[in-house]
Amino acid sequence: MMEVKSSMGVIVAAPTADSCGEVHGAIIGTAATLGLGEDKVVKALLLAGIIGVFIAAHATFAAEVGGCQAKCGSGSGMAAATLVGMANGTLHQSLGAASIALQNCLGMICDPVANRVEAPCLGKNVMAATNALSCANMALAGYDHLIPLDEVIHTMDQVGHSIPNTLRCTSLGGLSITKTSSPKK
Repeated sequence: MMEVKSSMGVIVAAPTADSCGEVHGAIIGTAATLGLGEDKVVKALLLAGIIGVFIAAHATFAAEVGGCQAKCGSGSGMAAATLVGMANGTLHQSLGAASIALQNCLGMICDPVANRVEAPCLGKNVMAATNALSCANMALAGYDHLIPLDEVIHTMDQVGHSIPNTLRCTSLGGLSITKTSSPKK
């Protein structure tokens, strides 16, 4: 997904173009591994969308507003809930997996290298998809997520507004200002 996006191809951004590899990658990879059909994949995408609606209604997906936690964290939470659903887990387990995944991403900054949303974004997408799988497994194993998803979403919104604007996809901080990312001309 990231490769197609970076080459200006057409993708379905879920939740954003910058974090497009998480939800789709987790769903497609899991469906292929488990031998699941298209109907299960469609249901998985619907579940991811429902979690996304909760996030959109009470926080943001925009890294410019909430840092990378808003896009990669949200995508990871959406994917985690979906993976639980694909494994025939309960609604409580799906919400728990989303909560854990989002908790693990709180405070993540957005600092694109060379003013392009590719690096470190690709690595963050892989991390977020891996986080989703781990959190889905934790929820399926009965791990208590402690904080309900709605409270974690609210917290993500508060944390996002607390992150300095230089670390919110402005290319003014983090890896964006390293010597390699912004060489002097």
